[in-house]
Amino acid sequence: MKKLLLMIFFVFISCKENNKIDFLLKYKSDKKYISLYFNNNTNNDLIFLIPNTLIFGDKNYKSSPSTFGTKEEGFPITVYAEIIKNQQNSFYQRKLDSIFNQYVIENELSIDSKHESQNNVILIKRKSSLKIKYKLFVKNNFENGLYISHFKQNYYPYNKALKGNFTDSEYLRRFSKLNFGKSKFVAQPVIEDSLILKLSSKDITN
Repeated sequence: MKKLLLMIFFVFISCKENNKIDFLLKYKSDKKYISLYFNNNTNNDLIFLIPNTLIFGDKNYKSSPSTFGTKEEGFPITVYAEIIKNQQNSFYQRKLDSIFNQYVIENELSIDSKHESQNNVILIKRKSSLKIKYKLFVKNNFENGLYISHFKQNYYPYNKALKGNFTDSEYLRRFSKLNFGKSKFVAQPVIEDSLILKLSSKDITN
């Protein structure tokens, strides 16, 4: 009986460990800032990429994943968040920027400063948590009337980009294949819950 109880206990512990997510992202937000909380439950230091700008889609415009960009005038409200500077790993950020610059030269592209800085390299230590902070921006594109909607944050799909699903992500794939020493490169975390903000034209920040 004692041995049986011990076996059940160890099976329970094993199942609990197996159900534990290795790399997790949680959101917290208010009217001014959005914080991304990363939890690394692995035995490795992890290297990963995060977007410079968080984009949000309006639930009333389901065909578009973002209200931010070249067609902002088509949406009543534009919602986005920009990363607060100097949170990246400077050593690996220089490597990513170098790879991007080489990619631009090879393909005779013009350097867009926003494009160049759209990805930040983050290092999170083993068995630890890390907070990355963004500033929230809400722009009102229509002058008259009150507009209210829900806006969902659409995280950049690095897992697809690194598999070659996007033509402009070749430099990201090159970066992912670098030798990171004892650290391990991962595409992206598991997102616990989607971030959805209820905002109106009264919440504008511009």
